Amino acid sequence: MLTVVFHKAYLTPYSTGAVETPARVRSIMGKLQGCYEVVAPRAASKDDLLRAHTPDHLTQVQLEGKAVWETAVLAAGGAICAARLTAQTQQPVFAAVRPPGHHAGRNRYGGFCFFNNMAVSLLALLHDGTVKRAAVIDFDMHRGDGTAEIFQEDARCLFLDVSSAEKEHFVETIAYFLDALPSVDIIGVSAGFDMHLKDWGGCLCNRDYHYIGRLVGETARRKASGRVFAVLEGGYLPHELGKAVYAFCRGLEGKELSDVIPSARP
Repeated sequence: MLTVVFHKAYLTPYSTGAVETPARVRSIMGKLQGCYEVVAPRAASKDDLLRAHTPDHLTQVQLEGKAVWETAVLAAGGAICAARLTAQTQQPVFAAVRPPGHHAGRNRYGGFCFFNNMAVSLLALLHDGTVKRAAVIDFDMHRGDGTAEIFQEDARCLFLDVSSAEKEHFVETIAYFLDALPSVDIIGVSAGFDMHLKDWGGCLCNRDYHYIGRLVGETARRKASGRVFAVLEGGYLPHELGKAVYAFCRGLEGKELSDVIPSARP
C-alpha cells in the first residue's frame, strides 16, 4: 500500500514565481487524501543539507526569507522521510512536497528549487549505510541539472533524465532504462508532471503517467526489493495535476487506474 508524505506547511505562500503556488499541492492532496495514509515529515537537518550543498548555498537560501527557508527545509525533510519509509517498509511512497528541488545544485538554486530534495534524501541513506546503490529517474519536462551535477561523479547512483527524449519516445526511454537497470537498493523518482497534455509539455495523458508508475513499481519489486519513492517536481496546472499524480500513484502500487478520467489525446 502506497503512503503519502505531506505537511500543511507546504501550503505556505511565498514569492518564487507565478506558477509555483500552494494550489499545486492542494490539488494533489485533494485527490490523494482519503485514498492513502498520510505521514507528516520533520525538517531536514543542517547536516542533511550539507551532504548535497555548500555552506554558502545554505546562507543564500536563508537570505530568501523565513517562509522560503522553512518550507524548503521541510521539503527536503519530506524527501528524506519518503526514502526512509520505503527503505523500512519496502512499499512505495509519494512525497507531495513543495518547493521542488531538481534544479538546485551544490552551490546554486533557481527554477523554483532551493534544495535538491532527491539528492538530500539519497545522500542521507547512502551516508548511514541504509542503501549502497541507488537509481534516480527524472521525468520532469525540464532537465534535472542540479541532480545531475550532484551525482555526476558518484558511482553509487545511476541517473536517468528523460527531458532530452523526443516526445514520442518519452515513455519508451524510461522503459529501456528500467529494463537495463541492474539490481539496486532503492529507486528514487523525480516526478514532474509538466509534460502533461494540458501543461507546458503537451505530451502525456493520465494513462501515460499510470503506465510510467506501473513500469517503475514493477521494476522496484524485481530489482530494488520494492523500495521506491517519488518526490514531486514540476506540474503547473492544478486542475490536472491532482489527477495525473493519482494516476501515477495507482500505477506505482500496481493497481488499475480506476476512477481517474484520463485526458483525451487530441
